[in-house]
Amino acid sequence: MPSILITTSRKTSNRVRSFIRDLSVVLPDSFRFNRGGMSQSEIVSRIQQTSANAALIVTLSKGNPGSILVLQSDGTQQAEIILESAALRREVEVSSRIRVDMLDSVLYDSESSNRTRNLAVIIASLMDVEPRPAESADYSCRESPNGVRIWFQDLPNERILWTHYSSGNAVEIGPRIRVKSVRAG
Repeated sequence: MPSILITTSRKTSNRVRSFIRDLSVVLPDSFRFNRGGMSQSEIVSRIQQTSANAALIVTLSKGNPGSILVLQSDGTQQAEIILESAALRREVEVSSRIRVDMLDSVLYDSESSNRTRNLAVIIASLMDVEPRPAESADYSCRESPNGVRIWFQDLPNERILWTHYSSGNAVEIGPRIRVKSVRAG
């Protein structure tokens, strides 16, 4: 059973399709599907049928991922994550593809702002884990070689960096997402 469903807005681009494919790889227990002409109420029905926690709907902005809507199983919008940019896995990871089969942890810098911690909490709650502050030693941990660590940190101008690292060798595997803001549902 997937914990998260991932899809796009109705009108989309190849880059957004690649982005949701990348997200489905680095978010274990997620399921990517083509929305087609499906309405938001049909997406809610699909969440309920699969017993998923929520759906991530990636919208389009000038051909790129513009925002991620977090839609709960009861149909309410938990959050809208407005993106500044998104680098795909192939643009971040220069080595061979790293397989991901489990979520190791959701981490944020111990001195992160509240907005960064709140985003970490939103994503961690979808994955049924507790986010935790990270120390530099967390980068080199090898608890699960095929695991992923989701990392959140503050950037200048009140932006947030959301990226993914391999637990086995601490290599960034992408996608690398720069978040402008997060609006509560």
